[in-house]
Amino acid sequence: MQEAIRLRELEAECRQRALSEPDKKWYWLAQAAKYQVQADQKLAFRSEEANAPDSPEIKLVQWSHVRDERRLMEPLPDGRRPLW
Repeated sequence: MQEAIRLRELEAECRQRALSEPDKKWYWLAQAAKYQVQADQKLAFRSEEANAPDSPEIKLVQWSHVRDERRLMEPLPDGRRPLW
């Protein structure tokens, strides 16, 4: 959170410099936009972490080595079975 606050402060400083240095206005506005995006990303990542469960549920599946008839394809239109 502190990093996002610092990025917002840098954004504000860049916007102030854009006002005080008109010859470099676009440079400082671009820098401000960069810091704004970084702060938004930090905050979004932090909110995703807060909404995530403490321990993710992982379900392990053990596949059977027995031939599963449900996976067979239907016969081709001419009645033949696929080669595999």
